[in-house]
Amino acid sequence: MARKDGRDATQAYRVRVGGTWYWVDPTVPAADLAPGDTVVIYSRSGDASLAVLQSALVPGSDVVFATLAGERFTSPADEISLHLAAVDDEQDPVDGTGGPAYKPP
Repeated sequence: MARKDGRDATQAYRVRVGGTWYWVDPTVPAADLAPGDTVVIYSRSGDASLAVLQSALVPGSDVVFATLAGERFTSPADEISLHLAAVDDEQDPVDGTGGPAYKPP
C-alpha cells in the first residue's frame, strides 16, 4: 500500500505540525543540510517526523536530532531520508478548493 506522505515528493509541499504550517523542500540535497536546519525525517519503516538537525549527515553513522521540544534522539543515517523544512510565513490552512486560502506549491 502506498504511503500518503511526501517521502517521494519532487517539488515543495506544505505540512502542518501541531498548529504550525511548514514549507518542505525535497530538492535540497542531504549533503547541503547543516546542524540547526529543521527537517522532515522519513524513516524506512516508520512515520514521518519533524525535528532540528543537530549533527552532520554522515553515511554509516548515527545522526543526532532534537524535537521541537528540545529532546535529543538519534537515527542511523542509512535508514532515513531528510527534507528541509521552514515555517511558512502564511499560517492560513490550505483547503485545496482554490479559494482565498489556497496556496499552490
